[in-house]
Amino acid sequence: MYIYSEQVVNKMNNYFTPDYNGEPFELFSTTHIITIIVLALINFFIIFHYKKKKEEEKLKKRFRYILALFLLLNETAYTTWSVVTGDWTPGYSLPLHLCDMAMFFSVIMLISKNYFLYEITYFWGLGGSLQTLITPDLYPYSFPHFIYFNFFFAHSAVVTAVLFMTLVEGFRPFKKSILKAVIFTNIYMVIISAVNILTGGNYLFLCHKPNSPSVIDYLGPWPWYILGLEIVGIAIMCILYMPFFIKDLKSLDS
Repeated sequence: MYIYSEQVVNKMNNYFTPDYNGEPFELFSTTHIITIIVLALINFFIIFHYKKKKEEEKLKKRFRYILALFLLLNETAYTTWSVVTGDWTPGYSLPLHLCDMAMFFSVIMLISKNYFLYEITYFWGLGGSLQTLITPDLYPYSFPHFIYFNFFFAHSAVVTAVLFMTLVEGFRPFKKSILKAVIFTNIYMVIISAVNILTGGNYLFLCHKPNSPSVIDYLGPWPWYILGLEIVGIAIMCILYMPFFIKDLKSLDS
């Protein structure tokens, strides 16, 4: 019994240790692809299920609150892990990346149905979290480490929040939403630049590129890739707005 208990403890430690020495995360590995497919299917079934319940506002509200709570608990779990393992540092662990803030905005949006936060989260959530799910900065943590699950749960839940508010609750962005998101993002970048100076951090990857492969690798050296990110970000926002632009054009024609 003692040996079995020790084996269980050792296995749990492997799942939670910050000194991960297992197989490192590999971009577009079988595990990565399966994870993305499973999360996509979960999102599809959630949206499909609640789209059928147009009149059941109480059920939709309950789901929004549950999803908001899930996002907060997931972030709390990560912060707790960081502190307990001694991995927490002000230059790395503060929830200040766009995807982190999109998570907090999602929580408020889901509870209050705040439209301005929806406008920001629509572009940050879909444009940022989707890209992060495809090219995650996870090295070396891989399945089945705690960080692997925490990372994918956090980012996919933000996508779920945006899709739910758009496809179930009927929210949508407009042309001016792009301008709002661009202005807000640049103001936020200025604030985070100051935070990076104070903490020695690299939030928003303003000081150097992420360790894992990403689209930033194709945007040139520092600081020029920041301008490239700005252009790519605006282009992504326009692409994300395109379905609504086409819909509006069709309604004018009819």
